[in-house]
Amino acid sequence: MILKSVRLHNIRSYIDAEIVFPEGSVLLSGDIGSGKSTVLLAIEFALFGIKRGQLSGDSLIRHGRKEGNVELHFEVDRKDIVVKRGLKRGKDDVQQDTGYVVIDGVKAEGTHVELKAKILELLGYPKELLTKSKDLVYRYTVYTPQEEMKQILLEHKDTRLDILRRIFNIDKYKRIRENSSVLMRDLRERMKKAEGQLSNLDEKKEQKARYGKEIDELRKKLDELAPEMEKHKKGYEWKKKALEEKEKELKEAGSLKSQLDVLEAELKSRLMQHEKGRKESEQLEKQLKMLEKELGQEEKEEPEAIKKKIKEMDDEYERIEKKVKEVLPNLKKFEIHKDYSKKLIDKISSLNKCPYCLQEVSPDHKEGILSKENKQLEDAEKHIRSHARELEEAEKALIKLKNDIRELKEKEARLQLRKVRQESFDEKRKYFLRLGEQQKDFRKEIGGINKKKMELNERLAPFRDVEKEHEQGKAELEELRSRSHQLELQKNSLEKETEGLARLVENIGRELLQKEKVRLELNHWLQMQNWLEKAFLSLMGVMEKHVMLQIYREFNEIFQKWFAVLVEDQNLSVRLDDEFSPVIEQNGFETTIENLSGGERTAVSLAYRLALNKVINDIISEIKTKDILILDEPTDGFSSEQLDKVRDVLEQLNVRQVILVSHESKIESFVDNVIHISKDEHVSSVI
Repeated sequence: MILKSVRLHNIRSYIDAEIVFPEGSVLLSGDIGSGKSTVLLAIEFALFGIKRGQLSGDSLIRHGRKEGNVELHFEVDRKDIVVKRGLKRGKDDVQQDTGYVVIDGVKAEGTHVELKAKILELLGYPKELLTKSKDLVYRYTVYTPQEEMKQILLEHKDTRLDILRRIFNIDKYKRIRENSSVLMRDLRERMKKAEGQLSNLDEKKEQKARYGKEIDELRKKLDELAPEMEKHKKGYEWKKKALEEKEKELKEAGSLKSQLDVLEAELKSRLMQHEKGRKESEQLEKQLKMLEKELGQEEKEEPEAIKKKIKEMDDEYERIEKKVKEVLPNLKKFEIHKDYSKKLIDKISSLNKCPYCLQEVSPDHKEGILSKENKQLEDAEKHIRSHARELEEAEKALIKLKNDIRELKEKEARLQLRKVRQESFDEKRKYFLRLGEQQKDFRKEIGGINKKKMELNERLAPFRDVEKEHEQGKAELEELRSRSHQLELQKNSLEKETEGLARLVENIGRELLQKEKVRLELNHWLQMQNWLEKAFLSLMGVMEKHVMLQIYREFNEIFQKWFAVLVEDQNLSVRLDDEFSPVIEQNGFETTIENLSGGERTAVSLAYRLALNKVINDIISEIKTKDILILDEPTDGFSSEQLDKVRDVLEQLNVRQVILVSHESKIESFVDNVIHISKDEHVSSVI
């Protein structure tokens, strides 16, 4: 994600203003209270809307205005995106108005909820890491308000760990433990109910056994039918075994067919992937040719040479300006001399008597004075003309230099764009070559799948008639069953005598089966309860610790690295404890954050912020805001030497766009771009 511009209308101290954000490092400069942080809040509002308890509509809309809006222009995945959100002041509060999002020129209006869902999708933020009130991923990877990062360091350890769990998506282990407790309570209720259902199990078993004995006595009368029934039974068992063998063969054939279906689906998938790769390669090849053509047509002058020319012209511009400043006082001095001489000549010309002694002034005396003053007047006019010519020539030279500098800077910008295009060309070419290798692998896999299909078809050949033989065996088995039924009809009269008892036994049997099912469920629930208590909950704790340990190692290493960059004091070091709390050691002894100086506390907070940013971006690979970082007053309390360290931070960040908010003028010397913001009579504006 790269910010392009933001337009504010009736937002806090802004009436109508537009801020354009170039790539690279950008400083929002201005006095405290000039409206710098308002720009950052407006950007967050445009992305996510107002948030209860954090960013209210009443705190954003300008006092006395009924409506306001923010329009944000940014780029994500080479998509040009414009999102606009509005606010309306009602009778009792300020509500969000409908807005719209424009993606590559296609406009879609929506409510504030729909806009937020679309923005989350564009930014690639995992929805399970977001709540209605806090966009934690954005807060800790892109923009954290000035005091909020210090707050997380001062929070209670349990609160801080809960926040980090949500950020890294490992709070699920805590939810698993809580859900397991709910499940165990439910299991105890079920077991209590099951124990009640099994209270008369032994009594029912004894009753069934007693009825069974009575039935056995009646069945003795059926012994005369036993030999013939045994003969049919053996025939039935033999045929059943034969049918089972056929079913095994049928099952094996079905397994081979399933494997063949899987291979067919896999082949189809590989073919689709191969075709997709082919189309993508063709498209990349066209793009590479176009980029190569554009690169060939563009200027190739070295950026350092242009920078050198700009520096030389800037120096010449300063030299001429200095000369102008030196000439102006001299010009003013001679203009004063000229005015004085004129006034004196006029006064002497009309003077007949001396105002002090009242004697007559002789013509010779007057002529002497007038001659002297005329000469001085002529000399002053001569100097005035000379200095005026110098000023005119200097102004012309300044205008020319200003135009030349502007043209060189435009040329420098074009060369920077060429560099970006060259990098894009190199990256696309590498990806094009990787696609080629991938296509070779796909073709090899397709050949292997076809070979496996041929082998499976050969193995299926012996089973072509097994289904027909299976159906024939089922028919013969059914015939044996039918003949057995005829024998059963012959002993109907005897069975009627046992029918009543058999019905009772059957009913008791069903009841016992149900109770047995309950008993099995009870045993299963007992095992589940033991497993949850003795194994599962312990495993969840081990897994959570393992994940947190991996995060801790990277977090701690990066945290120490950034602090070492910001603070060059061998007697002061930092690390993280097991609960992600900063541990500060000074002169070999542990101390608290509160005992540090203001600049040192800010350094701890900034190092923690940058480390958290890097770890989240590494772990959550799908988010698309890795190219931007916003730092709100990151140098609060820094000394002049610490401010110099911010230059090192910016150079090591390797982020396409870094936006800083600060009133420290020194930072202007080592950022790529500076945006000045001022406030006059409660209205902020961009200078």
